[in-house]
Amino acid sequence: MGYNYGAKNYDRVRELLKLMIKWTVIVGLICTVLFEAIPGVFIRMFGSANDPIYFDFAVLCLRIYLGLILVTCVQKVCAIFLQSTGKAKAAAPLSILRDALLIVFSLLIPVFLGVTGIFWAAPIADVLAILITAAVMIRVWKELSCDNNAQEPTAAIQPSRQGAIITIAREHGSVGKRIGQLVAQRLNIPCYYKELVAVAAQESGLAQEFISGINSDENAVMRELYLSTDPVKRAIAAQDKAIRKIADAGSCVLIGRSADYILRNYKDVVRIFIHAPKSYREKKIMEMYGDSPEAAKKSIARSDAARAAYYKNVSGHEWGDPHGYELCIDASMGEEAAANLICDYVNRMNKL
Repeated sequence: MGYNYGAKNYDRVRELLKLMIKWTVIVGLICTVLFEAIPGVFIRMFGSANDPIYFDFAVLCLRIYLGLILVTCVQKVCAIFLQSTGKAKAAAPLSILRDALLIVFSLLIPVFLGVTGIFWAAPIADVLAILITAAVMIRVWKELSCDNNAQEPTAAIQPSRQGAIITIAREHGSVGKRIGQLVAQRLNIPCYYKELVAVAAQESGLAQEFISGINSDENAVMRELYLSTDPVKRAIAAQDKAIRKIADAGSCVLIGRSADYILRNYKDVVRIFIHAPKSYREKKIMEMYGDSPEAAKKSIARSDAARAAYYKNVSGHEWGDPHGYELCIDASMGEEAAANLICDYVNRMNKL
């Protein structure tokens, strides 16, 4: 499921989802019939049925409490499906929704219905949980019905001479991408940014859009859970493989994507971290994207937090720790000056 979603093979994802729900409903119906028709068989598994008062009470409990077990199972399957496709923000709350509602209703309903109100808490929680889940799944189904046949741009690994592999990590708004491109132009070596994602997509069969978004700030609410989902782990693995394949082709500039850590065992790797004062970065973001001052501040906070979480997930280290880089450069000196500094360092170290 995770691979097909990441590859935008939505037709297969829809078929798998329908198959999951179909068999969940079949098993759930069989169980419901058994619980309602022969509850005594199950009750005898847990205690003596000699006392008629105990037995009658247990039958009532089982028939009410498990009356909508089919709905419970379908709701859980939907939550698991959402997690398998990387939708952590929806999956996490839905996975505990039914149980949370059950606890609340188990405390409230007995106030009005007595002890049997505890039993009725389960089917009421099931109904509310499945209604909320259905609303989420309808939206997801519409997303899966979108056209997924659009051609994505391709990128080839460019041959290069042996020499420095320059990795550039950067704070949001520090124009690190532009500095990296300038360095590549001056040293006459390839630069990989979006091209890296395209190579990873070609190697893995996953969609470029999906790989590109794995360290974005859109999943800020539950980044750790999101990064641990199967499709995201597949995308990270594909990206790591692409970075190594690019590095094997010769000297180049690699921007972002934790390339400094992935290539930690490679020779001639120059690790650069580009930072800048917040005021400088806010100004740059407003110039590039037309954001307001407040929006620029929020954009920096979200993006930097997302990059730090991604790097921590991949490497186990702190993003931006100066001990992990050969050069930490303040980009407020200017794009040209920063690029010159990097080129000068590479040449002095005889990396090219």
